[in-house]
Amino acid sequence: MTKPARSEEPQEQGRVRLDVWLDVSCLFPTRSAAQQAIKGGKVELNGHSAKPHRELAIGDVIEITRLLGRRQRVIVKGLTDRHIAKAEARLLYEDT
Repeated sequence: MTKPARSEEPQEQGRVRLDVWLDVSCLFPTRSAAQQAIKGGKVELNGHSAKPHRELAIGDVIEITRLLGRRQRVIVKGLTDRHIAKAEARLLYEDT
C-alpha cells in the first residue's frame, strides 16, 4: 500500500498550540525552548503577552524578541502540529 502524497502547501486544520507551532515551524529548536521563551515574556501574540497553551489561527501575528533585543515578526500562514521538513516549515509563516 502506498502513502498519500504530501501537499506542498501547509494544510489548514483546526487550531494548534503556540508552543507546538513555534517548534514545528522551526522558529525554536525544541518545544521546551519555545515554552521557556513564552513564559519569559519573549513572545507576543497579536500584541499581547502569550501563554504556551494559547491556540493559534491563520492570520495571527507573533513577535519574538531574540538575542540582543532583535525582534522577529511573523504572520501565521498555515497550521500543523506534526513535524515537517524545514523547507515546508517555512511555508507556515511569513517573516515581516
